[in-house]
Amino acid sequence: MRKAGLAVILLAAFIAGGCCRGGGKVTVRDIRLTPVVADSAHRDAEMTALIVPYKTRLDEKMGRVIGRCAEDMEVAQPESLLGNLIAKMLYEEAAGRTEGVDMAITNVGGIRRTLYAGDITVGDIFEILPFDNALVVLDYKGSDILALADAIAAKGGEATYGISFGMRDGRAVDVRVGGMAVDTARTYRVVTNDYLSFGNDYLEPLARYTASEPLGLFLRDVAIEYVCRRTAEGKSVESELTHDVYEVH
Repeated sequence: MRKAGLAVILLAAFIAGGCCRGGGKVTVRDIRLTPVVADSAHRDAEMTALIVPYKTRLDEKMGRVIGRCAEDMEVAQPESLLGNLIAKMLYEEAAGRTEGVDMAITNVGGIRRTLYAGDITVGDIFEILPFDNALVVLDYKGSDILALADAIAAKGGEATYGISFGMRDGRAVDVRVGGMAVDTARTYRVVTNDYLSFGNDYLEPLARYTASEPLGLFLRDVAIEYVCRRTAEGKSVESELTHDVYEVH
């Protein structure tokens, strides 16, 4: 409501500043911006009363502690504690729901902040994974896995699990899945998010899948369930650097 009011005020100031038509064109003579302090705007008591109960419930839900993190986990390239953790979550969830999952990948750009040591709240997970990205298992030819590794190397790394390779001059070398050299004659199953399945974020080879199996789960929900499961087992959330994706000089 405040944004709309500000837009009206600015539009009125713009018109008052003087616009005239000449030769079929709109000519601006003068523009004056009028500052508006949002806090000085009149609060709609009825609207506030309507919103407060929902905000209170939302704050309670987001503030709920669901687990503990053993150490600060940042997201970085070519690998990081948080990226490795989230890719592992994807893999384990998919492997428990369908057959033959070989590897997992998600984009580091979709992981929005550090997971800090200490209590983990629902709100933390929403801030780290704010997008409604759904999990999907996709089938690829071995040649497309090699192309995918090249695309990842060109970006300097992504959050992956189950695949390993070196990066030299923006290309992938010694690409392995499950510890074995990629076989161009076989089919590999990859769990990722639906956003990447369109080849977005410069990972075009992910759009070359030959079959797809949506899992009907949001990545964020998988993360919340993972943390809750660790807590139920009496464990904190932990991760490690695997050096599966590495620089070759």
